[in-house]
Amino acid sequence: MLALGGILCVGIRSNLICQSETDIFLTRTFPPQVKPVAHNYKAKQRPIAYCCKKSVDQKAPGELNCPKGIAVLNQTGDIYIADYCNHRVQVFSSNGDYLFMFSEKMNKPIGICISQNKVFVTQLFGNCINMYELEGKLIKSVGSRGNGEAQFYLPHGLDVSDRNRNVYVCDFLNNRVQIFSQELKFHSILGKDLFNHPRDVKVTRDRVLVLDYSDPCMFVFNSDHILTNRLITRGGGKQTNFPYCFDIDIDYNMIMSDYSNHCVYVFNQEGEQIHKFGKEGQGIGEFCRPWGIALNCTGHIIVVCHKKTNCLQFF
Repeated sequence: MLALGGILCVGIRSNLICQSETDIFLTRTFPPQVKPVAHNYKAKQRPIAYCCKKSVDQKAPGELNCPKGIAVLNQTGDIYIADYCNHRVQVFSSNGDYLFMFSEKMNKPIGICISQNKVFVTQLFGNCINMYELEGKLIKSVGSRGNGEAQFYLPHGLDVSDRNRNVYVCDFLNNRVQIFSQELKFHSILGKDLFNHPRDVKVTRDRVLVLDYSDPCMFVFNSDHILTNRLITRGGGKQTNFPYCFDIDIDYNMIMSDYSNHCVYVFNQEGEQIHKFGKEGQGIGEFCRPWGIALNCTGHIIVVCHKKTNCLQFF
């Protein structure tokens, strides 16, 4: 048991380093379906925990090999990570302890989200979306390679609507977002002839945000799927270079990992950069190809790095 900034940190393993003068909130009573709270972006971002378990092949439980998407289970704070090169999903507690893994019908898992006690995972090379129980039992798999309905060409990020439980999937090389019912029945297509490689998507009760990789930019739609804004373009001192994943807080600030600039950007809902942290490196608080990013319900930022460190960091 370790006290961090007046808060007890329980069950920290030796490979989890906690910085002094900071805190990590480890409650396991998160209310369900609560959007992340606003983070204190004005404060300098220092890592409060760092989890990086290493071996030669990076295949053992708790080891990550090119981790991609992250999803946080609000009820417990457990973190689900798409362990891309190991063809599995690994689950960690809110303080970074390894819990369990599952791998049924996985081929390069990349995007992941959680809704109504179901885990949805996109398979990049499987060109499909899988639905699992929280414990990892496969419920359903939909998709094949192609450009028809319920077909994909390298699917990426996905999210589930709080309003109607529809599932939105970025169909990367088909340049569209496909929408499914919560039972994974094809519903409709968003952004036909609009996107140029959509990478990630977030859905709230009143809007849909789609991160487009090639421009890069953020498309904002209302709940009726009418385009209302296009944000985050190159230049103006806020240039992003290969943004891969993002999350949003309750104030619609967008927290975005930048793969090539090895940092995290924060933009407000008008697309103005309000914060940036991180630099290239393999140490604590540094990034090497950051990919998955998420806010937990206490407002802490969780980031995984795709290359070299294969680490899980909390800010």
